[in-house]
Amino acid sequence: MKNVISPPPHATADVIVVGGGHAGIEAAHAAARLGAQTILLTGDPARIGTLACNPSIGGSAKGQIVREIDALGGVMARLIDRCSLHSRFLHEAKGPAVRALRAQADKPRYVQLACEMLATTPGLQIERGLVEDLLVSGGRIDGVVCADGKRWYARCIVLATGTFLGGRIYRGEHHEAAGRIGEQPALALSAALARVGFPLRRLKTGTPPRIARDSIDRSAMQIQEPSQRPLPFSYQSPAQFAGPQLPCYITTTNAETHRLVRENLARSPLYGLDLIRGIGPRYCPSIEDKVVKFSHHESHQIFIEPEGWDEPTLYVGGFSTSLPAEIQERMLRTLPGLEEVRMIRAGYAVEYDMVPPTELHPTLATRRIKGLFHCGQLNGTSGYEEAAAQGLIAGINAARIAHGKEPILLSRAESYIGTMLDDLTSKGVEEPYRMLTSRAEHRILFRHDNADLRLTPLGIAIGLVDEETATAFDRRRVALEEAIALTQRRRCIRRTIAGVEIAAGSTIAQALRRPEITYADIASEVPEIDTTIGERVAIELRCEGYARRERLALERRQRDEERIFPGDFQPTELVGLSREARERLAESAPRSLGAASRLRGVTPADLAIISVHLHRHLQSRRGDHVRNDQHAH
Repeated sequence: MKNVISPPPHATADVIVVGGGHAGIEAAHAAARLGAQTILLTGDPARIGTLACNPSIGGSAKGQIVREIDALGGVMARLIDRCSLHSRFLHEAKGPAVRALRAQADKPRYVQLACEMLATTPGLQIERGLVEDLLVSGGRIDGVVCADGKRWYARCIVLATGTFLGGRIYRGEHHEAAGRIGEQPALALSAALARVGFPLRRLKTGTPPRIARDSIDRSAMQIQEPSQRPLPFSYQSPAQFAGPQLPCYITTTNAETHRLVRENLARSPLYGLDLIRGIGPRYCPSIEDKVVKFSHHESHQIFIEPEGWDEPTLYVGGFSTSLPAEIQERMLRTLPGLEEVRMIRAGYAVEYDMVPPTELHPTLATRRIKGLFHCGQLNGTSGYEEAAAQGLIAGINAARIAHGKEPILLSRAESYIGTMLDDLTSKGVEEPYRMLTSRAEHRILFRHDNADLRLTPLGIAIGLVDEETATAFDRRRVALEEAIALTQRRRCIRRTIAGVEIAAGSTIAQALRRPEITYADIASEVPEIDTTIGERVAIELRCEGYARRERLALERRQRDEERIFPGDFQPTELVGLSREARERLAESAPRSLGAASRLRGVTPADLAIISVHLHRHLQSRRGDHVRNDQHAH
């Protein structure tokens, strides 16, 4: 088969995953579950799945990604459900298309669960090792070399290096090589990637200080209560709390906070010291960036969040900084409720190497080296959820390629994950990429509630979703279909529901399409429908019209996606294309007209030229086939 990767000499595995972060967890688990003999190489096996920054999972767009990971058979949703100490829906008032679940984790418990889960995964071997070199021959990956000199060979290798690749941390005048505080970076691996031809760029992220739980005045802050009912991410998790639900708190910066920042910018690695060259995340700026770039704001919200049921520390969300430790503590004490705070650990910035994701196919396999996959922050993304989704796809495809099967492709038409992969591999990144609902033009179809309907059939088909989960999905799908049909048949008994006048003869479905009426308002009239299913019915009915229009638009766009570029069609050689279009097409090598349309710098005029020439090229090929057939006869 054309996708078989022949084993290198002394192959020790089908798949090797490098890195034990959230991308590495999903990649290793997926590959092993699909029958590939898998080795996970990580610097510290006891720190697999560490929540290095905010100990939370989900949020806007990210929550939908976690749900999609679960629908495909990944593990992030199940891990967070077993250690969630504060969960709630965001954007409920804005409608189901952007509603997103977010959960705060017990930080040490999450690591414990991740380690236990991987340790009990059949076919997965976990080894301590810091990878320093790649073994490449004939344009194919053969294996990796660790710092201790040991060589590991495999058919496919997945790099999930996080912030460790060329990692360097900064706090005031102090800086040192590290992937995270107290952990070694992967410096030699950067050189190895450059040696085989990969371009490298620098990005930056950061983390805020941690403070003593018993040193704050909660009465001076706004309380943020968790949900009163269990909100599991996973379709497989029981609807019950993992433990006591804890509140979070909100405070704000003020003029004194901002004064301290401005007065000490000369000691900032990002500003005065000019040590950091990497570009930081736009949607999670440091407090220095907030004060400098948003000086018209008199204050900024700061979120005080627990890191565990028994952890003595609190996380100071929105307060990422790399200023000197003594300045950080003074800044914290300007915040209401934190006047007597004790800082346990100061914040710091991390700068690291990444490889432009335009070096990848949408399968996350690299274009330069067969059998090598990149995922997570190595591709320029930020966030645990984005990394985990990439790890899942890379692990699935590495296992499939190793076994001679075609890789899977997720499109923009079916998921947030597919949208992200297309963004990364076709557009590249100039700054750390964060998934946003606004990036997904089909988001009305990619809701939190329907991820199973969209993706679980694929998870079943490739073998990642087990039989028990598949059976539960089939029951849920049938129950949903039957419940929708019931609401369309049954008439409303009441003429007034939730204060809304209902026309005589209206069906339950018609009532549920009214935005003022919730499923709870009408549940007594359809007692045979389970509450969870009933809530999904209400969403399906309310979104029905929007979804129908979106599917029609999607069909039009899909026609461009189906206009695949044949191997002998070279759009970069067409006369009339702009110089930038040629560069973008050469860099990304899109597989279709639809993919080309999403490249930065490819204009409608460029697309018109490509479309005309593609049509002529295909007609010419058809004519050649006809003439060849006539000649054969």
